[in-house]
Amino acid sequence: MKRTLRLLLFILLIGNVTKASHIIGGEMFYKYISRSGDNVTYQVTLKLFRICGSGQNIAELPDKVYFSIFNKASNTPFDAPLVSRATKETKSLGQVDPCIVNPPDICFQIGTYIHNITVPITGSGYVVSFQSCCRDNSMQNIVDTRNPNNEQQFPGNGATYFTELPGSTGILDNSSPYFAKDEAVLVCANKKFSYDFSAIDPNSDSLVYTFCDAYGGGYTTNQTGIPSPSDAPPYNFIPYKSPFTGSSPLGVDAVIDPKTGVISGIAPNAGKYVVTVCAYEYRNGTLLGIHRKDFHINVTTCVREVVAAMPEKYNDCSGYTVTFINNSTEGKTYDWDFGDGQKVTTTSTADLPHTYTKDGTYTVKLWVDKNSNCGDSAIATAYVYPMLRPDPRISGFCTNTTTVFTDRSTTSSTTDAINYYRWDFGNEATEEDTSLQKNATYQYPGPGNYDVILQIKTLQGCERFDTTNIIIYDKPPLTSTPDTLLCIRNSLQLFAESVVDGNVVNGTYTWTPAYNITNANTATPTISPKRDTTYTVTFADATGCTNSKQVAIDVRDTLIIRTIADSTVCTGDEVHLRAFPDGNYPLTWYNAANNAEVGEGLILNIVPLAPTVTYTVRGELGSCGGFDNVKLAVVDPPAAYAGEDTTICYGEQVILRASGGSSYQWTPTNTLGSPRNSTTTARPTDTTQYIVTVTDVLGCPKPIYDTVQINVVPPVPAFAGNDTIAMLNQPFQLNASGGTSYIWTPVDGLDNPNVYNPTTTINHDFTYTVTVYTAEGCVGRDNIKIRFIAGPDIYVPTGFSPNGDGQNDIFRPLPVGIVQMDFFRVYDRWGKLMYSTDKYMQGWDGYFNGTPAAVGTYVWVVQGKNVNDETVVRKGTVTLVR
Repeated sequence: MKRTLRLLLFILLIGNVTKASHIIGGEMFYKYISRSGDNVTYQVTLKLFRICGSGQNIAELPDKVYFSIFNKASNTPFDAPLVSRATKETKSLGQVDPCIVNPPDICFQIGTYIHNITVPITGSGYVVSFQSCCRDNSMQNIVDTRNPNNEQQFPGNGATYFTELPGSTGILDNSSPYFAKDEAVLVCANKKFSYDFSAIDPNSDSLVYTFCDAYGGGYTTNQTGIPSPSDAPPYNFIPYKSPFTGSSPLGVDAVIDPKTGVISGIAPNAGKYVVTVCAYEYRNGTLLGIHRKDFHINVTTCVREVVAAMPEKYNDCSGYTVTFINNSTEGKTYDWDFGDGQKVTTTSTADLPHTYTKDGTYTVKLWVDKNSNCGDSAIATAYVYPMLRPDPRISGFCTNTTTVFTDRSTTSSTTDAINYYRWDFGNEATEEDTSLQKNATYQYPGPGNYDVILQIKTLQGCERFDTTNIIIYDKPPLTSTPDTLLCIRNSLQLFAESVVDGNVVNGTYTWTPAYNITNANTATPTISPKRDTTYTVTFADATGCTNSKQVAIDVRDTLIIRTIADSTVCTGDEVHLRAFPDGNYPLTWYNAANNAEVGEGLILNIVPLAPTVTYTVRGELGSCGGFDNVKLAVVDPPAAYAGEDTTICYGEQVILRASGGSSYQWTPTNTLGSPRNSTTTARPTDTTQYIVTVTDVLGCPKPIYDTVQINVVPPVPAFAGNDTIAMLNQPFQLNASGGTSYIWTPVDGLDNPNVYNPTTTINHDFTYTVTVYTAEGCVGRDNIKIRFIAGPDIYVPTGFSPNGDGQNDIFRPLPVGIVQMDFFRVYDRWGKLMYSTDKYMQGWDGYFNGTPAAVGTYVWVVQGKNVNDETVVRKGTVTLVR
């Protein structure tokens, strides 16, 4: 039982532990008070910054804190007085720019804790510190080190604030600096901002400001609400997220002025950032100490009603016409002052060119909505000292030598001159590939493509860049005549060249062997070999880099050409004749009958003329030649015939007869008797197109097709009418459908058996058959059974058995002489409607809402009009049995 109680108390204690993620910054500093003998007294002040508001895991500023004092030389504890909070004040954002559409709610509290500490004088002095857990885990620039599954043991980054009291090796009566302003400021994401982080030194010592790393540390606060005493130094820094660091907590575009402590620049993306500033205190060049303060800065996405924006400078000095870019809010009025007395008002944000008349540096101002209370403006500088022309010259592209970079850049301005050069040689593997010399050299580590950038600046502020892509090689590129054929009776001029980036490389050429070759030390020698020979050209550039190419010369005395064998082709077909030469040389095709040229190349596409034609293919290589012939017999294809289209009745068969060839194939085959014969039976069930493929043995291999359509009249929809009940002793008219002519049998009682609607006067139950004919002569038959009952009246059975046996399953009225059914309704004995219809010969199946109705007696009522237009109403009961 005792063990269980202890565990319960431990769980309750853990449940009351709180986190201090409400603390968003702090600083600790000291002030000299007095000295008495070997003791000295300092007033130590701790400022803690807390976010406003309350909620889960957001505690109030602690009423009391521990000032943990350690001997600086040994880091051993000296004392840890509990200090009560002296003051508490709230800071909020003051007057906000009314032109910001979404001003944020910025608010924080400052808790101040002050305590006089008297310590014995030592050589190194003392460290007074305070620690608290935990920083906000959503900070943008630091790594979240908490464990979400065990935040009690791993709560994340904490904070440590401390000050160092001087010892006898320092200045005992010194007071540390302290930061002057605790203001709520608006910092807009990705916008320019300025934040005063300056400090005051009571002794008028000089201060130097830097960004520095923030310290972590601290433990969760127990149920007392008082943070635990701090650990002894040294203290660990918190980890930062790349690309942020302690020395660059807001990114590379935000800096701190080392003299004034003002942070300025371009703010990072929206979010929360830890910023720590160190003030180095110097007296007569001697460092007395480092005072620090850290604070969480909220960067907000600000939306202004009107924003004026353009590049800050235009300094390419490429002409007197400068094109100004307007990146301002759309749909406004824009007033430009170009700084030369010329002004323009426009409503467009399109690029705006302006031409200056003389050299100079001009301040350009752009107003957006100039007359509005929320108007905005931007300033740019235009440097007009044309023409500044970058002109890099590069030579030496071999890896075995240095590459020479020569600047030939110029400016035509009489009041300006180039005074800055920077070469970037494009070697991405190192940062040591730059030079500030006007003319430079650089040896590349290996072959490849490199982007060389030349940056030039002038006295007046002009700046231009030029990028040149160069190819560095270990062998100079070399092209030459490809391997080729040569007639033994002819000569050939060879060719070689080295080209880099479109420029011809100067150098020397040497051709070997010295066999039947003239001008062997030029790029274009002439050869006349009498046997197969491979010539090698060696090129050397001015730096001694060499490369070689081989040219194989295939020497021929005669040319051997073959084409296809003689063949038979079909009249009107295009044929593709192919030649098979023994080398790559020009080919020409001729009609052998008249020697007329009909084509060139390896393949001749042509429609040959009947009855026969011979084509010759000739090859020529200088003074050498060769040829071959092909004879084509042109014959007509078979004359396929599938027969005439015809029509049959459903269920009949038809004979298909094809002609025109020696072999036949009918499709589709599923309704055919002999699909491979010229004559076959077909029994289609609906209209079908039969295709016959006809071939013959006369020499034309092409199959010919023909189609015949067999139209199938669908089954005749003969209909004599529904079996019915007629009035006894009254004529009854029949009504058939489905065709164009009709014959009724037997003819008993009929006034005309050859019409679709004869009248019968028969007075007993009888069955008639109607034979129906279509226009094509197709036949169909149907019967009608007539039952005669005295009427007009409505007959209703007294019982039914809906048990699914097919006998008496439906309860319905039998109308005799009734031409209109008004309604038929069935009720249970309590008056609930079980079934209702106004359809003729419809009835109740004994179910209600999908469930079988109970066995028993039900009430029915039926109403309709008879042939005399009289209303007939009948009522009664029916018994449902199963």
